[in-house]
Amino acid sequence: MVRDADVTLGGLGGASPQAIFQLGSVTKVFTALLLADMAERGEVSLSEPAVSYLPGGGKRPEGAATLADLATHTSGLPRLPPGLAWYSRLSPRDPYARYPASRFARAARQSLRSASGASGYQYSNYGFGLLGYLLGLAAGSPYEMLVTERICGPLGLRDTTFEVPAPSRDRVVQGYAGRRAVPAWHLGALAGAGGLYSTAADMGTFLRACLRPAGSPLEGAIRATLAPRLAFPGGQVGLAWHLTRLGDRTVSWHNGMTGGFSSMVAFDPARKLGIAALANSAGELPSPLDRAVFDALR
Repeated sequence: MVRDADVTLGGLGGASPQAIFQLGSVTKVFTALLLADMAERGEVSLSEPAVSYLPGGGKRPEGAATLADLATHTSGLPRLPPGLAWYSRLSPRDPYARYPASRFARAARQSLRSASGASGYQYSNYGFGLLGYLLGLAAGSPYEMLVTERICGPLGLRDTTFEVPAPSRDRVVQGYAGRRAVPAWHLGALAGAGGLYSTAADMGTFLRACLRPAGSPLEGAIRATLAPRLAFPGGQVGLAWHLTRLGDRTVSWHNGMTGGFSSMVAFDPARKLGIAALANSAGELPSPLDRAVFDALR
């Protein structure tokens, strides 16, 4: 929990604040931060058609989905990429692991040529996987390296990584689906949608930056991600962040889930209060973790 600038850490079941969990879709707010940072640097434009960042560019259909559309789930792209269902049958407990990067690259070109920014809100892991991929192409550097160097490094998130280094692997907790131990997911080409690992300690540091962006090395990018861009039934969306009314206040939040992990990050800027919760269990959405965090913020 973060209140003003004070971070309070805790754990249940013997987990320490340095225990490492998969974040799942909370990764999307890091992808959005990278997008906002690159836009601030002039490396990309939120309003540019996403297809223009593919090698060779190509025809830009009128009304084509932009990078901002990908980041606000308004590109019209489906939740999952074409062909994933077939590959997931090869590894059902790690459903993204066998999806080839070459298949993803071919699907990206076809999908982005037909995606329309006129679509309403439709949550898409595929869209955020594409966004991470495109940002890497635009910068000429792997997406994962960009997040590590431009987002996690400046914010001091030492344990927030896509690949846990060997000396830290004994801190990765076992994930569970119900009572059954399950492997961690490997997102591969869709890392931008859910590939990060992190700790409660790092998420507390991250929340503090979100609650008090002034003075942060990523102040402009943080503010850009939190600005509401689209209203839809149940709330609004910024760049990745969802904005929901709790009484007379607006709470910014994102949750995540993989096969054996759940996560929830939410904060109330007006009260300078935020909570991040990580669990090594997963099930059906909405997660009990989501409800517990929202209840704590009421």
